[in-house]
Amino acid sequence: MIGNVPLPRGAAHRRVWPRGLAGPLMVLPCVGLLLVFAYWPVVRSVVLSLYGNDLLGDPTRFTGLDQYSALFSDPDLRRALLTTVGIAGLSVLLSVGGALAAVLPLRRAARRPRAVVSVLLSLPFAYSAAASAAVFAGLFAPAVGTLNQMLAHLGVTGPEWLRSPEWAVLAVSLATAWYEFGFAFLVLLAAVSQLDQHVIEAAALDGASGLRLARSVIIPMLRPSLIFLLVTQTISGLQVFTQVQVLTRGGPAGSTSTLVFELYKRAFGEALPHVGTASALAVVLLLLVLLITAIQFRVLRRWA
Repeated sequence: MIGNVPLPRGAAHRRVWPRGLAGPLMVLPCVGLLLVFAYWPVVRSVVLSLYGNDLLGDPTRFTGLDQYSALFSDPDLRRALLTTVGIAGLSVLLSVGGALAAVLPLRRAARRPRAVVSVLLSLPFAYSAAASAAVFAGLFAPAVGTLNQMLAHLGVTGPEWLRSPEWAVLAVSLATAWYEFGFAFLVLLAAVSQLDQHVIEAAALDGASGLRLARSVIIPMLRPSLIFLLVTQTISGLQVFTQVQVLTRGGPAGSTSTLVFELYKRAFGEALPHVGTASALAVVLLLLVLLITAIQFRVLRRWA
């Protein structure tokens, strides 16, 4: 009892946490999950990259940086690096650019048509990477593919999409861009709906319209969302794997093999697993992603 006011039942037995301790205790489960599922695998990959392995993939003898030097002298890895950067760059350009081109006309559309078109254009976000890649496998099939049949009706002979090295890279890039398009479209659609209409109306009163209004007013107001998409989509593009696995399996002649596909092939796709080499490749990929992301932040900060 405090004065003449009785305490609630059980209040005397409640534990009072020391001030400043409640917050750390609340975030402890999240920190624990991050340590177990995010940071520990990175540390483990670094350790495994310094060791050779036996037939079961267990580490054996210490090799130091030998596996890293072997990777950088491997022509297949250099080609996979260029392929990865090319596919990532093209897919980001197509997905973010296509989403921006789709969102801008919808800004002034009527509510019901806008809702219908928005649902249709955001559908790629609902598909898994494997399902969307399987759809594009049907589109790009050389003899019975939907795309080549449409071209044949126009009197055009379609290319060997998945059998030609040049066209195969383009096919993988298109499949990746379509898969990433839905997310980019939803982000930009939400950003456009939050724009300050007073600024846009003032620019329209000053004579800005069409492409000039989009280029000088709307796109600069979308810079935070565009920067977010460019960074996240680039990170996703550098890790492309499913589209390569479903469409080409790294072919033809290794032309579509990416860094992640090379990692998978060396760790799981051979009779003798090269876990140390695959771990070294994973570390290289991590450093590459961090480097490109840092460069993007430095360049895009000036644009923002």
